[in-house]
Amino acid sequence: MSNIIDLVDEQDQDGFRLDDGAPDTGTSPGTWSPGQGASPFSGLPATPAPAAAPTKKTGRGKKRAEGDSSDGPAYVPLPVASSRPLSKSAQAKADKAELLKEREADAAKVRINGSDEPVEIPKKPWFTLLTGKRARPDEIAETLTDLASMLENGESEHKSVTALAKQYGSYDIGQAYDRVVRLLDRGVTLADAMADQTDNFPPVVRELLGAAKMPRDMHRNLRQAATIIIEVDTIKGQIKSSLFKPGFLLFVLIAFSFAAIQFLLPVMAGMFTGIGAEVPPMTTVLMTIGASLKWVLAGIAVLAIAALLFWIVIGKNNERLATLADKHSLRLPMLGDVIKMSVAARFCDVLSECLNVGMTELESLETASRACGNRALTNWVDEHIGRQRVGIVTFSDVAKTEMLPWNFRNRIETTTSLTRRIEILQELATTFHSKAQVRLNRFAERIGPISESFVVIAIVAVVLLVVSPVLTFIPTMIETIQ
Repeated sequence: MSNIIDLVDEQDQDGFRLDDGAPDTGTSPGTWSPGQGASPFSGLPATPAPAAAPTKKTGRGKKRAEGDSSDGPAYVPLPVASSRPLSKSAQAKADKAELLKEREADAAKVRINGSDEPVEIPKKPWFTLLTGKRARPDEIAETLTDLASMLENGESEHKSVTALAKQYGSYDIGQAYDRVVRLLDRGVTLADAMADQTDNFPPVVRELLGAAKMPRDMHRNLRQAATIIIEVDTIKGQIKSSLFKPGFLLFVLIAFSFAAIQFLLPVMAGMFTGIGAEVPPMTTVLMTIGASLKWVLAGIAVLAIAALLFWIVIGKNNERLATLADKHSLRLPMLGDVIKMSVAARFCDVLSECLNVGMTELESLETASRACGNRALTNWVDEHIGRQRVGIVTFSDVAKTEMLPWNFRNRIETTTSLTRRIEILQELATTFHSKAQVRLNRFAERIGPISESFVVIAIVAVVLLVVSPVLTFIPTMIETIQ
């Protein structure tokens, strides 16, 4: 205690008092800062503070608020994006488009709720050049995963969908989410609002959302739908990439054959005529073929384009034609097994999810058939549901069709309890996804060598036909000279 009292007395003698009678130094009593002298707890003498260096005022410093003595740079706010006012015509066009969206949302609400309330919808423009970039399947799957994540984190449905609508505003999927927001504002549920966007969300998304009973079911089904979309897109992409090389080689073969017969052979015939020799019979035959070849190729191209346009405009929307095409797609050589396994995997995925959330057998079958992506299988399941309603068949009899793999029939018939049935369906879905990938890899490995061999043989044959007149021309020219 005596040491502390002596220390305080020494501080009093140096002029540093810790009581209220201390001289005003600009600091609060009992504090010390650099520049005031020696530290009150050191025995060193006070050192005067160095004089502040003169500073040059800048234009930026003049903008500081008075009394701001900070040495850091002046605060410069971020530039605010200036929005130019629209012209009268552009504003009128924007107002008309907004009115159209609002009235379409009113009509969709009436349609979803099953009401007969009359709603006036303004006419759409007869031609629209571009409404937004087409979203790829992986981008659609990404939006579903983002939506599930935001909902799991506690965000409201309205806020989550609004964020997606803004983020993907330049895509057609963003415009679909904007329509969903408008329907949410009108009291429509999220599942019904998304199910109404038939042009943007695949059937598996709409059916899985409709099967969800609880929020956690919706979160899980959103992620499951995203996974299925990516797997289907992967299979389609690999099929296209596998067929691209054979198609390109076939195009090269046709182009080479056309150029050889149409241009090279007439040159060779002119050389024979120029030396007064007779054109070889083979060259004459090939030239005759070449004269009509261009019209044949043009006719094939026109028929192919017409068939493609017919399928896009009419065929895929015609129930009978689409069912027939889906049925025969399961029988394609090498590709039929890939498509069958992929369709069966989606069917098992959705069927297990529907049974897991408490839907009845018939409701689950209806939902899974609409989500499987094959209309032939959908029709078969619909017929089975009609027979099961009257008690003619049981649930497991849905597997008695060649459109589903044989092991699906064997395993589904042995199940008795609902829990075990769900487990088996989930196992089958995983197995079918794996088999589809294995068969697709096998197809890619086989189609390449087969197509390359065919094209190489065809090109060699065409080259020989073109070169043979040249080989005939040389002896003929020698005989003419002699």
